[in-house]
Amino acid sequence: MSVKTFRDPHVSRWQSIVDEVLQRQSEPPAPAGRRPTLDHPVVSAAAAAGASAVAAGAAGGSLASAAPAGPACTTHQECAHLALRIATAKIEHRPAEEIAELESELRFGTCDPLWSEAMAAYVRFFDFDKGSASYRPSTGLDDPAPHNLPESATVALIADWGTGTAEAIALLEKVAAHKPDVLIHLGDVYYSGTASENERYFLDPINQIFGRGPDRPLPVFNLPGNHDMYSGGAGYCSTLDRLNLPPLAPEGQVQSHSFFCLQSSGWQILGVNTGLHDDDLFDVATSVTYLEDAELAWAKDKINNATGHRTILLSHHQLFSAFSPIGPENNGDRSINPRLLAQFADVLPEIDVWLWGHEHNLEIYGPYAGLSRGRCIGHAAVPVLTDQVPYASRVGNKVPLLPNNENPIQLGITDDMYNHGYVIAKLDDAKKTARLSYYQDTGTPGGTELLFEELVGG
Repeated sequence: MSVKTFRDPHVSRWQSIVDEVLQRQSEPPAPAGRRPTLDHPVVSAAAAAGASAVAAGAAGGSLASAAPAGPACTTHQECAHLALRIATAKIEHRPAEEIAELESELRFGTCDPLWSEAMAAYVRFFDFDKGSASYRPSTGLDDPAPHNLPESATVALIADWGTGTAEAIALLEKVAAHKPDVLIHLGDVYYSGTASENERYFLDPINQIFGRGPDRPLPVFNLPGNHDMYSGGAGYCSTLDRLNLPPLAPEGQVQSHSFFCLQSSGWQILGVNTGLHDDDLFDVATSVTYLEDAELAWAKDKINNATGHRTILLSHHQLFSAFSPIGPENNGDRSINPRLLAQFADVLPEIDVWLWGHEHNLEIYGPYAGLSRGRCIGHAAVPVLTDQVPYASRVGNKVPLLPNNENPIQLGITDDMYNHGYVIAKLDDAKKTARLSYYQDTGTPGGTELLFEELVGG
């Protein structure tokens, strides 16, 4: 496994800080677009400290008083755990004598100064940088205006891709081989969507792999996920301002908001922001996310007044799931997001297909809750081990899968890891059809396999 990700916002931010400090100290610099992985002792130590903190939180204890998960096996692991305890103690405003005792352990120990720097940066983020999540609201039904989508375009879709790992780079190279007219990311740049992570692990590799510029102006659109909001969303928003500047993309394709509409003569692709209300750094991800009222009115206006356009809806979060619990324990069997369902229930029959990410899995659903086609495609880059059993139901068994719940379409396995993948949508504006092809990367040069294909519309 190349990286270890956590749903816990505290730990995700901690990993981002350690990554940034490590990058600044890297000699020679890390390859462009590549993240230091678990093979690096500092990264491994930060992940181990994070796992210990998550365990303490799950047990109802303070992260500041979390004990190591087991005997410390390296100096880095001991130091990472201690630095995170100090940072958490300061954020939680623990007693001064408790903080002083922890700091003396760090000061008079043998820890690399890296851990002190990481701790200070982590605390500084909470004290000064966090604020409210960045968001640019809609000011009316025409804001933002639709972007032009090429006629009969080839659209590439990836989700939960921004890990900066070798696997992510390899997958995007295979996406590029399809020569798409548009690339869309459904959110999550890991670990917490800081400005440097967006630069290194999202924008730079996309520009390089696709050769974006005067000879290849490729529009790229990006939705925010929960990890993008764990650092307040500022890194995400700053990337939007530069994402489609000419000559990277044609004139008029700059994404001004965290939601968007792409329109050709026969199709419209709507991307909506479900990440905004899953940003709380002090609430471990049990949020039941939803859209802001003005954004919802904007999206429903596009659906209700499609004037002959068929509609593909995109979001980071799922409407429902057969595998991953949604919301807190009092949310019924936790298979559905009741707030998103209430917001979109009256227009679900008008949506040809809804694609989402968030779960690091490929899930192909039968008609459910008024939606004809729900698809989870969050399997672009985050490592999932076989012992994580992603296809084991952890909610009610009523959500239908294709071809059936006993034998659903599943990702293959390579070396005890589930394969990554992506979707290519080929639109036909004259016929108003879209052929969606769901590919998996088998981990070999040129090794892609078509797992599922469907013709939508017509």
